[in-house]
Amino acid sequence: MVDLGVLKTFLAVIDSGSVVAAARERGYSPAAVSRQIGWLQRRMGVRFFEPDGRSIRPTSDALEFAVRARELVDEVNRFERYSSRFGAARR
Repeated sequence: MVDLGVLKTFLAVIDSGSVVAAARERGYSPAAVSRQIGWLQRRMGVRFFEPDGRSIRPTSDALEFAVRARELVDEVNRFERYSSRFGAARR
């Protein structure tokens, strides 16, 4: 099973284009972000990022995977908002 937090970190790297920026956004160290991305790549069996000078660039696999990952994260966020309202309405 893929960890939702790891997917959020992956999307932060995609959106920011940087491990350092994603780490800042997620409240992690750059090393922790790199470990999460490494775990996800091993889990999926694909390479999501390639070196690009002093930066990284997402592969086509990363961009394709990001579409589905974003759908899942967005749906979970919608469910969390719903469940908060649901519980409050029942009290």
